[in-house]
Amino acid sequence: MKTIIEKAPQEWKTVKFNEIAKQRSVRVDDPGESGYERYVGLEHLDSGSPIVKRYGSTKDVTSSMKLFKKGDVLFARRNTYLRRCSLATFDGVCSGDIIILQPILDHIVEDFLPVFMQFEPLENRIISLSAGAFSKRIKWKQLAEEEIPLPTKEEQQKIVKTIWNIQDNIQKTKKLIETTETLKQGLLNELLTKGIGHTRFKDTELGRIPEEWEVESLKSITSKITKGTTPTTYGNSFVDEGINFIKVESIDEFGKFLPESFAYIDEDTNLMLSRSILQENDILFSIAGALGRVARVTQNILPANTNQALAIIRITEENILHQYAQYYLSSDITQEYISKHSVKTAQANVSLTLLSKLPIFIPSKNEQLKICAIIKKVEENLNSYILHLEKLKNLKKKLMNKLIIGKVRV
Repeated sequence: MKTIIEKAPQEWKTVKFNEIAKQRSVRVDDPGESGYERYVGLEHLDSGSPIVKRYGSTKDVTSSMKLFKKGDVLFARRNTYLRRCSLATFDGVCSGDIIILQPILDHIVEDFLPVFMQFEPLENRIISLSAGAFSKRIKWKQLAEEEIPLPTKEEQQKIVKTIWNIQDNIQKTKKLIETTETLKQGLLNELLTKGIGHTRFKDTELGRIPEEWEVESLKSITSKITKGTTPTTYGNSFVDEGINFIKVESIDEFGKFLPESFAYIDEDTNLMLSRSILQENDILFSIAGALGRVARVTQNILPANTNQALAIIRITEENILHQYAQYYLSSDITQEYISKHSVKTAQANVSLTLLSKLPIFIPSKNEQLKICAIIKKVEENLNSYILHLEKLKNLKKKLMNKLIIGKVRV
């Protein structure tokens, strides 16, 4: 069997994947009463993240799950193109669509497995092995038999130290981004409720605002509030390249599009899903899964379409700036309104009806411009940190690939 790379240093050993990890498969029938508090679903695993950062509560889960332990690696076997594989730093239960990898320390050192699982040739091999008509998956048996080149333990230790040092810098930069985002939200909420230079205020459903401002429903300032459909609903499949198909995971928490997380559809499928063909300046608002993510469509991602987890909001009112509407929808004002009025179910979601009724505070266009200019300055700092974060991630990926094939030695 051919290994995932053509040539490795002579001292690198070739082993099967099941020699460095085994599958943990312990069923938990009643997660809420299991004694474990944390539940990890596919929606909690972030593309490219080496550590599990998000989780839900087992109290919200009713079906059987699988047990994982601290130190296990959680690998999303469904939609493997999203490259979701992360180290668990706590005990819990997880979805059946997650393969739980338990490191075997005979051939590898501690913390090497989560690094190796993000080795690009291995990720690409996993994607190529995945199969399925609707949602491509890989089976443990397939992964177990893969032959892989393995550095010596001494080299692994150096690789682990180097990569996790970069990861520490990534985490510090993320913390800086989070702090700046918190400051931005505080300033945004101040501007969206008090405006600039006002002294007289009036009461509204969402609190006090300047007397001169108007309040309209989101529906009244739009020509369209709708959502898309998954192509597989109509028997159509995703393709390897074509028209961008945007999902919730294609948008990060800062409203940036993640092209590496786009899926693709062909022209015929796009025309069939004509209701959700995107236009420039459409605002996307996530209404299922990770609620409240907001992004504005730009020309560089078109042509594009989307699914039922993202609402498409098309602003038509001349007195509303697209940028102002985007800021408003991403503000705590909107998030709190959605949280207060949405129906609480095991699977979080927001109806289009509720979104349509969202009250929008409308200052004069001149004041909107001033508000946007102030927030944009904060965003410039935020974007510089985000850019630095991307550089660190790229450094990590490139260096990791070269270290594991022995092209660079430390």
